[in-house]
Amino acid sequence: MASHESSSTGGSSLPSPESIREIMRECDCNEERAINLLRRSNNDPEKAKHQHRTLMRFINRIPVRPAPTPPRPISPTPEPDIDEESENDSEEAELEESQEDHPETQPYTNSWGPSRPVIPGYQQTPGVPTAFELPSHPSGIASRPFQIPTPSSSTSRNSQAESESGGGSRRPIDQNTPPETPPINGEQLRPNFSIPRVPVPAVPAMQTPNMGSNRPEEPIRPRYQAYNPHPPDFANPTPAITPDESSVAHRDRMQQGRNALQEAFQPLEVEQEMEPSPPPYEENPVIGPEVIIGEREAPPAPEPAYIPEPEPEPEWNFILPEIPPPPTLTPGLGDGQAGFNLQDLIGAIQHGAPLQMIQHYLGYYDKPIIKRHLNDTVEGFPAMFYAVATNNEWIIRTFIAYGANLKCIHDASKVPLLAFAIMHSETLQADTTLIVATLLSLGALPQVIPSAFYTPYCKDLPDNGPTDAELTDITDENKTWCTNAARAKLARTTNLTQRYYLERAAKTKKPSIRHRQIALRRNAEALLGIPYFLIGQTMAANRLLQKLLSHLVVPSQRPLVLVFAGPSGHGKTELARRLGHLLSLELEVVDCTIFNRESELFGPRHPYVGADRGSPLNNFLARNAGQRCIVFLDEFEKTTSDIHQALLLPFDNGEYQDRRHLTTIDCSKTIWILATNALDPTIQDFCAQHQNAIFHDDDQAEKLRLMKTLSKELKEDFLSKFDSPITGRISAFLPFLPFSPGEQAVVVHKYLLELGQKVRSPVNLSPGPDEHLLGNVKLRIRRDASVCRVLAEEEYHQELGARSLITAVKAIEDMLVEVYLDVDQEIMEGEGSVEFVVDVNGGEVVANMRREVLGDNGVVNEVEVVA
Repeated sequence: MASHESSSTGGSSLPSPESIREIMRECDCNEERAINLLRRSNNDPEKAKHQHRTLMRFINRIPVRPAPTPPRPISPTPEPDIDEESENDSEEAELEESQEDHPETQPYTNSWGPSRPVIPGYQQTPGVPTAFELPSHPSGIASRPFQIPTPSSSTSRNSQAESESGGGSRRPIDQNTPPETPPINGEQLRPNFSIPRVPVPAVPAMQTPNMGSNRPEEPIRPRYQAYNPHPPDFANPTPAITPDESSVAHRDRMQQGRNALQEAFQPLEVEQEMEPSPPPYEENPVIGPEVIIGEREAPPAPEPAYIPEPEPEPEWNFILPEIPPPPTLTPGLGDGQAGFNLQDLIGAIQHGAPLQMIQHYLGYYDKPIIKRHLNDTVEGFPAMFYAVATNNEWIIRTFIAYGANLKCIHDASKVPLLAFAIMHSETLQADTTLIVATLLSLGALPQVIPSAFYTPYCKDLPDNGPTDAELTDITDENKTWCTNAARAKLARTTNLTQRYYLERAAKTKKPSIRHRQIALRRNAEALLGIPYFLIGQTMAANRLLQKLLSHLVVPSQRPLVLVFAGPSGHGKTELARRLGHLLSLELEVVDCTIFNRESELFGPRHPYVGADRGSPLNNFLARNAGQRCIVFLDEFEKTTSDIHQALLLPFDNGEYQDRRHLTTIDCSKTIWILATNALDPTIQDFCAQHQNAIFHDDDQAEKLRLMKTLSKELKEDFLSKFDSPITGRISAFLPFLPFSPGEQAVVVHKYLLELGQKVRSPVNLSPGPDEHLLGNVKLRIRRDASVCRVLAEEEYHQELGARSLITAVKAIEDMLVEVYLDVDQEIMEGEGSVEFVVDVNGGEVVANMRREVLGDNGVVNEVEVVA
């Protein structure tokens, strides 16, 4: 056997790859074991092999069950003492000779294959280890790998024992030949004797959970299988053959074995222990050595099993990775499909690219290419998550228009897009209510959020979210993301208005496929989202949607003329503005209280002075001739019969004459909305008669029937107050009902959100239109449902509607300003933000201003009450 010099004089240096290969080949071990052996032997391969042989000789000597017949007797003649080095050389020579003479006894590799750590300058061989790696000891002592005994090692020991005892020439063990006759009683055997083959116990492999590693899961082997694949039968022990205690060589050899065993097993922990059971006999048993030390001793009691606790994977903190911006977002440049680069697009969006640039970049490519790549991930997150993180409604609508998926999730945490939009507000430190409403209007499913968070919506959420008893749908497949930490974060970030939108979306009937098809063909897909943006007025919004879709399906020269009837401040103007916003239509709001004659509304005719200038309404109709637009005539009951007569022709055949040029204007696509308070008594009486069905019950079919009945009554009342010619040209009457108590609280919360956005902007002391003296204030509403309910109960008036609730929010604003000015410090730019907390105490709204004090480590140490 060739000798090698140590590659290093120090034991701590890395052994050479040649030494590692030699130890792995000679000792049949993996690379980690070879490195440990070389380091303990000062990088001397010969000493390392000697140490390995010494350890393996004693480690593998464990009492085993005998074969059906005892082994062939071996000469009991005691062996003379020899020095350790000559003994090892003899063992090594006989091992090599045995392997050369008998190829079937060559070392083998089982089906797992070797496992080798990466060594600099050495190519790693893929596979799974044959050696069972024990876990690291808690005290920090490194684990030692142990090789499962193979037929080669057992056979070589049998051959060695025969040569030492003078038993004649060596011969391979015939696995089909039964063992020979047992020894004569009283014969003493030497410690190194041949062991009969015993069957391998059929121990089931136990699985250990994958701790997040990319390696495939491997079976855990029981403790005893780490060094002996044949567990002893503790129930039926076999009498041991005690060697001659008078032999000095034997005692020395036994003491060396004890020392080696103590060194090899100090201190180790194992992953699993199993209760040993009698193994069945096999036709071709594998030999296992036996250790006999002194008198027969009872086997040690099994140690308690040590199963390492699986380390939980860290939860996502709802912060997206930062993507570097491209030098320029120019379409047609770069790799990929005709130059489209999703990462460049996301990097530009994250760093504030304007909407026009994004639309220009996406519009350059074919839609199939964009749709195929827009749903890919960037750094593990769907591209749609980055669009939502901008908190920009129109960027989200642009992505959806090009085929982005609203139902995407983050694969690692399973967090859906809608949940991310809600909880991302804590990262942005900004309100995301509009984004939540936009996603719901575009088709996001509210069912991905546990219903206990928003049903009922007008209820304060606990700090850690609803209880387990309330979370009846938490076991659904789409809610695996909702861990305890996610529940607490969702409870902190889901405000009252968002809960209202979620519950309303869950109860709203989804548009059919044909609805979407018609809206898409008429470029009015956003029209389907109207019911998701209003507070209250569900039936009016649904009725408006039906009339608009009907008008799109069957175009007519006659324009759409609608009457919005209801008390002031209940959403008539808001619905008209939202309709124009969603459809990107121009909206002209006309205050009819200032017009008494039609010439004031449409402009004077020729040859009167001012005929060439027209009027705002006349010029609006001329500018949008043949295009969809909205004309909102507010307070229509204040108009005169003269104005009614001027409206008959546009309402009837969609034609109007421009007062400036006397040309005919096509206004057949104009949507005319007449808002009136004249029918309020009819609406109030009807609501009083059907209060439970309208405001409390969830029977949508019954509500639809009642709304149709109310619409008929409104038409009769309108006919009694206005002329029949104008009444006959009305397409539909849409009733606007008073707010329910819960809707009143949501309206208050909506105005509080607007106040919080206004005071959050930084202080600007520069004189001029940008001057801002009240700023850097973060408005926080604790128990928002209770606070808003108290304010609504104090201020809501049915005849004033939302305008009365503006007064309640104005009281909070006055309270904030008073506390802000009571601070005895000068207002300065660049100061840190303060928190204005609004809460309810004993049915009364209270507030105070606080400032968070940061420690040296950047963590909030205390909260200072400013006022």
